[in-house]
Amino acid sequence: MAIAVKEYEPLARHTVFNIGGSARFFIDIVSRDELSAAIDFAVERHLPWRVLGAGSNVLISDAGFNGAVIHPAGGSIAVQKNRITAEAGVAMARVVAEALKHGLSGFEWAVGIPGTIGGSVRGNAGCFGSEMSNVVAAIEVFNAKSGKIEEWPGTKAEFYYRDSVFKRRPELVVLAVTLELKPGNREDGEKLVRDYISHRDKTQDIGSRSAGCIFKNIPWKRRDIDAPELVSRFPELSAFSGSHGIPAGFLVDRVGLKGRSLGGAKISERHGNFIINTGGATAEDVLILIGIAKEHVHRTYGLLLEEEIQYIGFEE
Repeated sequence: MAIAVKEYEPLARHTVFNIGGSARFFIDIVSRDELSAAIDFAVERHLPWRVLGAGSNVLISDAGFNGAVIHPAGGSIAVQKNRITAEAGVAMARVVAEALKHGLSGFEWAVGIPGTIGGSVRGNAGCFGSEMSNVVAAIEVFNAKSGKIEEWPGTKAEFYYRDSVFKRRPELVVLAVTLELKPGNREDGEKLVRDYISHRDKTQDIGSRSAGCIFKNIPWKRRDIDAPELVSRFPELSAFSGSHGIPAGFLVDRVGLKGRSLGGAKISERHGNFIINTGGATAEDVLILIGIAKEHVHRTYGLLLEEEIQYIGFEE
């Protein structure tokens, strides 16, 4: 199958951060057959390859990526009763709109996630107390090693907090996702969406050149966490005792790093877990700020922040 291949495509154009060097090869795809052909193109040339969706949760090296970047562009959506099936390149907001259109509830929370549904499954994206693992019923998967398409139940994705099997096994590529939602009232759903958007607008730098949350929140159940001992030393953390974990943005704020800048990168003054490209930021600027935040939080609280964003090109 013929596919359109670009050479030395600037990846900054394809990320929300607007940061990153060029890809040796860049391939837009719109079908399963084109995905297979794109992977074959890379394998035949002994090149590494990565799938890049909306570019909302990644940091790309200033040196770029010396391989093939495969870019799913859009896709189809089908609705059957209380199930929605969307191809991997479909934007999360589009799926939310489709759910509302058909009077389905349980996915309103996803309206503020800027990525694609495929990338959101890969990272088990979530907010407002919900995440993809709560609604994914089935996944269509392309196994690049076998060259076969596999039909998975959602449980096979091995979802964990901001994690799934797709992060650990890059040969597995999400092709399509089926969500199981609940019958609902369209007007109630639209109001909930407006409330979520309003909350995000007030607390986050929506619309800015940012990759979204840089760090994962810290689950109380993490193996290195002794919750009672930690709260006894830092009473301010008791505010989160009834929640899943400690917000990373709260920790960055408490160690006084909101507004810290380096080059063109700046830790948001509104949300400590956001780094903003204020203009001309490099990946190195962002990496240094990430390191500063991790060091300050560890030195103060003894807690290790883990990145939620994905890195591309740094391993080359």
